[in-house]
Amino acid sequence: MWKTDQPKSIEQIKDMIYFFGTENRIICEKKTENDKKYSSEKIPVILSSDNNYACFVATTGVSILSNSRNFIEFYIISEGIEEYNKNLIKESYEKVSSNFSIQYIECNSKDFFSNIKLCENYHVKLNTCNRLLFPMLVPNIDRAIYLDVDLIVMDDIAKLWHQDLEKNIFGAVPLLIDRLSVIELMRNKAKIPDDTSYKYFNSGVLLIDYKKWREAKGNNEQIVKDLFEILKDIDADVTPDELILNKFAYLNGGYKILDHKYNVNPYYSYLYLLKNKNKLSQYEAETLDEYSKAIEKYEYNKLINLSDNVSIRHFFGHEKPWSHARQTYFPMPYIEHFYDFWFYAYKTKFYDYIKNIFLSTKLNTY
Repeated sequence: MWKTDQPKSIEQIKDMIYFFGTENRIICEKKTENDKKYSSEKIPVILSSDNNYACFVATTGVSILSNSRNFIEFYIISEGIEEYNKNLIKESYEKVSSNFSIQYIECNSKDFFSNIKLCENYHVKLNTCNRLLFPMLVPNIDRAIYLDVDLIVMDDIAKLWHQDLEKNIFGAVPLLIDRLSVIELMRNKAKIPDDTSYKYFNSGVLLIDYKKWREAKGNNEQIVKDLFEILKDIDADVTPDELILNKFAYLNGGYKILDHKYNVNPYYSYLYLLKNKNKLSQYEAETLDEYSKAIEKYEYNKLINLSDNVSIRHFFGHEKPWSHARQTYFPMPYIEHFYDFWFYAYKTKFYDYIKNIFLSTKLNTY
């Protein structure tokens, strides 16, 4: 159950009913997709989820397929996703494309990461670490894209797939827009010295060259073993997988910095705050100040793309388009492009389920 305040007025309830009572408006406001000429190129995409987030495996996958002309090979690391939900995921994908395959890999995070003790109030579960096991779980893959499932892909994923990693094992997007205190906290937990210009990245979007990784470490088992060794030396009580991967990159020559557009977090975005600078609350103004300090310290100004040219919107953190913890009013004013998520959610077989979660949360009846 999500805790939330009651809506402040009957008008807010009317707004919610209007939005979800006119679903066709969500679709009609979008441009109709052109007929696709499919490419024979196959793109492996790794997703990871437990049963509770199966509906978002569907949403993320549908967003990929809606914008792709390539054959997408989905590798879904499943921690207890039920057959019923697997069928709904498949049916959701089939609503938008037939150009895909799905392979489920069952994995129990407690069998591998039982020594990790997460903070009690930490909102992400241990199964996020399962992505670290992928070299062993699917040993014959050479290159893949890993995506969290709290995001939507708004452009052809082939553009990310074709990024040149140069000499790097993987590519990622630095945690460009976050409070300086958060960035420094995560660097400290990863034991990355403060006197280095290393740019801490968010691990929700990764382009990984597993072939190059195996060549560097000898085999898949050694890759995973090295990651577990890093775990012993860091403070992994939050985002343990992200901390491990950042420490690995720091110790092994870095990573390819990808364009900001491939991992944009819309909540309290820097762009939003800049646009509304003259009417910010005290908290928002302090947030903008923290962003500015981080940008100056780590020279993020050279990397930030302030245009609306976004390929992947990633709703990481507490605030989600389907569950808004802090604000009591819909639509959530601090989550830009709120409707983009619902556009893809509407295409899935889980739409009514996700909608009911949202409405129950806002009406405090769930």
